[in-house]
Amino acid sequence: MNKLFYLLLFLLTLNFGCTEFEDQEVKAVPVGSPPDQELFDYVTTETEDGAKKWVLTSDKLQKFADSDDVQLFELKMEFFDNDELTSTITSRRGKANLASGKLFAWNEVVVISEDGRKLETEELHYDDESGLIVNDVFDRFTRGFDVMTGYGMEATPELDYFELKDQVKAFVISEDDQKESVE
Repeated sequence: MNKLFYLLLFLLTLNFGCTEFEDQEVKAVPVGSPPDQELFDYVTTETEDGAKKWVLTSDKLQKFADSDDVQLFELKMEFFDNDELTSTITSRRGKANLASGKLFAWNEVVVISEDGRKLETEELHYDDESGLIVNDVFDRFTRGFDVMTGYGMEATPELDYFELKDQVKAFVISEDDQKESVE
């Protein structure tokens, strides 16, 4: 008799639990609004006086109605002078305003000039009007065996002009393979 009582109690509890859920409306929690447009293998080219200035490619581009910016995934921006490639910016993510020519790149950002200079950082801004890349985060600049690190920088995309702003350290290897540290 005891077993029968507990079995009935269990079934009643189970039944009450089910009816509570039947009366409640289940609502999905929105994670974020979906993009209005999504393009794959996106390419756009900026020209000046008929010559290529830069080419922006992205594995995926997302455009949202409430923003002038587009979201970029696995982006590459190639810079040109007289139709010759001078440097390349790559990053995992980015955001660009294609009308103004402004780009914000983040997550494993690398800038490489055609002559081998290299900038590694976690984020940078490019402004088409000034023609400069800038940031306020840690940067590592390499030219041959020479390495400079510091926080905050301003440079041309070709890295022919490069200025670190704060906590600058330089490691220079001379022709005699002597390592010097300059702060």
